[in-house]
This record gives sequence, C-alpha cells and structure tokens, in this order.
Amino acid sequence: MKLDVNDEVAECLGLDEKELLEVLAIALYKLEKINGVQGGKITGTSEIEFHGILGKYGQFINYDEGELETDLKNL
Repeated sequence: MKLDVNDEVAECLGLDEKELLEVLAIALYKLEKINGVQGGKITGTSEIEFHGILGKYGQFINYDEGELETDLKNL
C-alpha cells in the first residue's frame, strides 16, 4: 500500500515523510490496531527502536497486567 499526502498538507503539518510515518504508527499503536513489531515495520525500525520513537513523542508502551504475568512466568 502506498499513502499519498498532499504536499500542502504535509507542509502545514511541518512533518517530513519519516516523521509522518512515525506519527501514523504511534496513532495505530495507541488505538491497539498494531503491535510494536508492526510499528517498527511502518517506521523502518526494530521493535525496540519503535519503543524509543514512542518515548520521543511522550507516549508509553502498551503493556498490561497479563503481559507482565506472562513475562514473570517466563523468567
């Protein structure tokens, strides 16, 4: 899939292509439509790097109690 953003709109947003992809990925992640791995694919980074991008924009990793319990069992 290819997304086409009108140059005028992009200029008004003050975002370059990389930043726009980051914002898109963060929005989808916060809506729980994608996970960190998919966010990394959208932004061209690893999952860990995508988590860094979340922090850059003041966002937090989606991590619930069930995931914590699973991680603790796997330790």
